[in-house]
Amino acid sequence: MNLFSIFKPLAFTMDPENVHDFSMKYFSKYPGISHLFPCAKVSEQLSITDSHTKWSSPVGLAAGFDKNAVAIEFFEKIGFGAVEVGTVTIEPQQGNERPRIWRYPENNSIRNAMGFPNAGSKVILENIKSSNHTCCLGINIGKNKNTSAADTPSEYAKLYEMFAPHGDYIVINISSPNTPGLRNLQTKEAFRDICIAIDEKRKMLSKPLYLKIAPDLNIEDIKDMVELSKEFSLSGIIATNTTIQHSYDKGGVSGAYIRNISRDIRKKVCELTKETKDISVIGVGGIDSFEDILEFWQQGGKMTQVYSSFIFHGPKLLVNIQNDMLRFLKENQLSSIQEYTDRF
Repeated sequence: MNLFSIFKPLAFTMDPENVHDFSMKYFSKYPGISHLFPCAKVSEQLSITDSHTKWSSPVGLAAGFDKNAVAIEFFEKIGFGAVEVGTVTIEPQQGNERPRIWRYPENNSIRNAMGFPNAGSKVILENIKSSNHTCCLGINIGKNKNTSAADTPSEYAKLYEMFAPHGDYIVINISSPNTPGLRNLQTKEAFRDICIAIDEKRKMLSKPLYLKIAPDLNIEDIKDMVELSKEFSLSGIIATNTTIQHSYDKGGVSGAYIRNISRDIRKKVCELTKETKDISVIGVGGIDSFEDILEFWQQGGKMTQVYSSFIFHGPKLLVNIQNDMLRFLKENQLSSIQEYTDRF
């Protein structure tokens, strides 16, 4: 039985955020409901590591879906190789005014102007502690809307200190377009201050640390972010967040609309990090097929994440990609995905 095929036609007639909140409520309370959906199966052939973390498959859930870390077990059960929760801020945050999510089914894309709505660090930390997941867990951290520029580095450092003991990796989010001034932190000077503040905490507790970047950076800014990632021994770069290169209203667009934009940025980041084996690239943005993932592997990446394509295709997306990966291994007489990706 595929519950998603029944649910989607009705859900797409309703407000996107109401549908999301309803879904997350049930995924949280009843993770076992996963058996009503197609589920990708765990296979050691598909597990993958970037030398910092190990995922049970190369496809993880991107941040922003499970903002408050309430349904990690459900997403693990349907076959995600990793789950990234958040974005988490120190204090609870309402986010921007509603409506703030819009669907574009004609091109399988989403526009959002959320503004980091979340229950705050204390509640989310308790949610993570009470979860019975075994999957690789990423925790995406960001600043509160009203935090001053002067206090921003220490706020990121505090979040790192709180969550590093409880996740498998931490992600610095300075690339959402929906918090005023956040993307200004993607300058060399501002990001350096954040790295310095977090680095003090990393001396006491080392945990894989990634940077999530926007797809709208110019080449010089990308080089600066890569340079600082190398200088401060970050584990990798997640490319990319949503784009503001669109003709719609406010907010950032994700999904098929940004496939080419994100792909080009990922390619550039892979080129710039190719000689630094300890810095990996996690691909996200417009990925909705095995072909997209294969292209990313050939660029030098390993792990990928999905968000919008999961909304439009449901858990069957993971099953289809998994079947294509297993077929690819058989056709090429490969023992594992790791064997293939290590070639690049």
